[in-house]
Amino acid sequence: MTQLTALFSQLFLTLMVKNLQTKYDLYGQTEFFLILVGLGGLLLFVYLTTPSGTFPSILNLNSKLKKKTSSETEKVQREKFISYLQKQKKYQPNYYEEAIKLFIKKMKKIPQWYEIIQKRGNGHAMLAKTINIKVDNYKYWAKAHKEEYILRFKEGNLDVEGINLRIEKFKYIVTELEKIIKISAAINKNITQEMHNDYCAARASLLGAEYALKAMKKNN
Repeated sequence: MTQLTALFSQLFLTLMVKNLQTKYDLYGQTEFFLILVGLGGLLLFVYLTTPSGTFPSILNLNSKLKKKTSSETEKVQREKFISYLQKQKKYQPNYYEEAIKLFIKKMKKIPQWYEIIQKRGNGHAMLAKTINIKVDNYKYWAKAHKEEYILRFKEGNLDVEGINLRIEKFKYIVTELEKIIKISAAINKNITQEMHNDYCAARASLLGAEYALKAMKKNN
């Protein structure tokens, strides 16, 4: 009963505010002031005759409705994505597991580059615990990788072609990992922590290579 009263009060207040401008245009300034006084008295009456805690519950009820709407939106998006996969004849109950197998198969074609990402993923995760920097702080880790590339560039052990190759490979790994992340989100399944670390390391490595390329071109 309290929630019903709160909902009615919220609806009443919304309609009242929407009609104030209309009232002002329809009547003169004095008449409009009298209407406001009358509405104020009506609101005071409603407040005094409404059970304690009802008005705060209006805000709580509105917040719950927004959270429910957001949750329903995410559910609809997941259902749409699964429906899309079904139409493409790609979706199976074990589609996530199949996607993991396909990812591993693709990474075996570029073992050197994926091994770099795995090592960086593990390294970032270990350092994150001691220096209190999250693994998904891409810019922080990217700057460290950039310095490494710039140093190798100055020593003559890395050129623009080499950095472009890294951008290509790291971008490919990021793209393939994002496919799995998208699928896992659609079926409401979490990826492993190791895969999360690899994804963050790949993103940071790609960004670091892009930073280094800009610096190289600027120096040339």
